[in-house]
Amino acid sequence: MRPSPRDPLHPRAERAALGAAILLFVALGVWYNLAAPPFEKPDEVYHYAFARHLAQGNPLPVQTAEADGPWLHEGTQAPLYYFLLGRLTAGIDQSDFDRLNVQNPQVNLGVPLSPGNKNLMLYSSQPLPLRGANLAMHVGRWFSLALGCLGLLLIYLTARLAFPPRSPLPVLAVFLVAAIPQVAFIFSSVSNDSLVTVVSLAGIYWLARLVARDADAPAAWWEWSVLGLLLGLAALSKLQGLALLAPAGLVALWTAWRRRSWRLLVSIAVLTVVPAVAVAGWWYWRNYVLYGEWLAANRLLTITGLRTAPRTWRGFVGEMNGLRYSFWGLFGWFNIPLPGWVYKTLDGVTFIALGGLIVSGVRTRWRQRRGWSAGPTTRVRLFLGLWAVILVAFMVYWSTFATSSQGRLLFPMLSAFATLLVAGLNDWAGLLPRAWRLPALGILPAALVACSLYSLLVLLPAAYRAPVAVAELPVGAQETQLTYDGRVTLVGIALPEGRFHPGEAAPVTLYLAAPRKLSENLFLILQLLDEDGRTIGNITTHPGWGRLPTSLWEPGRIYEDRYLIPIDGPIDGRSPLRAAVYVTFARPDAISTPFQAYDEDGAPASPMVGQVDIAPARLPARTDDLLPVDVTFDDGIRLIGRRAPAAAGAGDELPVALLWEAQAAPQQDYTAFVHLLDANGARLAGFDEPPAANRYPTRFWRPGDRVLSEVVLALPADLPAGAYELWAGLYPSASAGAVRLPVVASDQPVQDQGVLLGTVTIR
Repeated sequence: MRPSPRDPLHPRAERAALGAAILLFVALGVWYNLAAPPFEKPDEVYHYAFARHLAQGNPLPVQTAEADGPWLHEGTQAPLYYFLLGRLTAGIDQSDFDRLNVQNPQVNLGVPLSPGNKNLMLYSSQPLPLRGANLAMHVGRWFSLALGCLGLLLIYLTARLAFPPRSPLPVLAVFLVAAIPQVAFIFSSVSNDSLVTVVSLAGIYWLARLVARDADAPAAWWEWSVLGLLLGLAALSKLQGLALLAPAGLVALWTAWRRRSWRLLVSIAVLTVVPAVAVAGWWYWRNYVLYGEWLAANRLLTITGLRTAPRTWRGFVGEMNGLRYSFWGLFGWFNIPLPGWVYKTLDGVTFIALGGLIVSGVRTRWRQRRGWSAGPTTRVRLFLGLWAVILVAFMVYWSTFATSSQGRLLFPMLSAFATLLVAGLNDWAGLLPRAWRLPALGILPAALVACSLYSLLVLLPAAYRAPVAVAELPVGAQETQLTYDGRVTLVGIALPEGRFHPGEAAPVTLYLAAPRKLSENLFLILQLLDEDGRTIGNITTHPGWGRLPTSLWEPGRIYEDRYLIPIDGPIDGRSPLRAAVYVTFARPDAISTPFQAYDEDGAPASPMVGQVDIAPARLPARTDDLLPVDVTFDDGIRLIGRRAPAAAGAGDELPVALLWEAQAAPQQDYTAFVHLLDANGARLAGFDEPPAANRYPTRFWRPGDRVLSEVVLALPADLPAGAYELWAGLYPSASAGAVRLPVVASDQPVQDQGVLLGTVTIR
């Protein structure tokens, strides 16, 4: 019979499975270490800078409101992690840090839906030798990974207290944590979260031991002192470590109540508080002396961003979404997400597990409704659930005045989360045949490993790998050969053939080269412009969407540079738009004065290098008052609506609107005319222009397109009073009006291939 979650696990098999879980975690952590360039993890550059400062023999930084050190806001953090890492890297020459710490000014921090500029560091696509600051940074990552392995052991020990002896479920809980993509990602970064998480996991394990004890087996004095030591280490690791005081205080109260001895509570307080204060008290006293506050929280929030706008429910829900996403897997600087359906699926699994816990608890309580008492495993589960509630409540409270809600701040409850999740899912697995239960429970860790593989093989390389060079322009690309200020050459461009809508993004591929080695990093400006030159889509970035700064270009090589230009500017619904593609370059400190473009002969040239078709979202509401007409012209063009005043005064402006519709794709460009004629057919006023003016020539129309043409006729000031006729029609633009487009069918009078729109009375 195959083992099931209720079958005992042989100790040797249990150790082997635990070792496999830790090896899986190490493998994923090492891979994340290699896949993410230096300082491309949340706050990693600032954590590293703090540790480097101490490694150089400097005292702890005194944090000013301006955060004038390279550690930025991390200078207010509790220092234990930085002390340890500083000692580990003290012998490494890290003087090259400034050369590595060149940040991308266009980085999209915390904007996961933006397709480019994921890299905080400008040179992240460039491989670095393992020496200097890069070596010290990797030592920090390896140190954090080692702490993560210790954390997995603590999760295993805690889970053993919550399940029957020799159950396979504690190992499954370890596999679950080891497989969570964000856990391996954060524990392979330079971050004090690794230390505060491990110390908190140790504190929760130690408290769970105390909770699991029978009433007739009291804890020894030294066990409470160890708890005090762990509380002190947590408080010295990060401000968040103070949250551990809540479950510790509750366990102390429960122990005293259980023993019916308040004197015991006093003894516990002394045994825990003294070592805790001895370890961490000096740090909080330093904060009070320097900043006038014990926690230095106000100084921290002044730098990171104190919440000033009123809290709304919608904003709270959005932040909680970010919290959940970054608990499971949100890479880079919170800007490289997994597919959206992954988070929804994991939400569903979490709710299913919660339902299993509730059903199991109700069932157990019902069966033991007479004289019910909680055994050790039940007490531990209740304690872990309480710790999870405390930490989530702490996070919600913190988010009321801070603007950073990140999933890694929930990592101190990983043992509680994994244990309860496995317990809840196991309750549902009991409905399956015994042989299927353990494989069914293994689906979630396997799926999480698959998410890590996807992020490691697809997401992270796409975010940090530089565009490749090509030997020549591919088929379909248009050669341009524009040179900007003699520095950069736009060799060619590939434009999409489809039509796009507002809110979408148009793919554009540039083929770029540099005739000589560049020492500066230029900005690329790529825009979509409407017929009046207004911006309706813009990308301003270093080339390679931030991954290929021009100083890294090799002269003479052609780089294929792909972009998605968001169509987010104002576009009215008068007609489709043939947007111009504008490409230029500029110095970062002179964006408003881009370089002049020159052609191959050295003559000034237009930087408009192509066009993209954009469909209108909808026609404007003012078409509602158009009078319907039905006039069909040759080449598949219909006139279906008109609007013109019935009367006007001499010298007035006469507004006329015509609504056109394409029944087929016209073969050439046409110009529409609107003429005011007297009784003899003489033209008194008129207007000739393409139906969509300069924004969408008729040769690009498609069946079903509608175009609203609005023109204004200037009436002569000496126009005699009387009735005049208003005529409209079309002619090929190349004919300059000499040849008119024939009218095929019309419900209006037709004369000389013109259509009578109506009569205007001049007062």
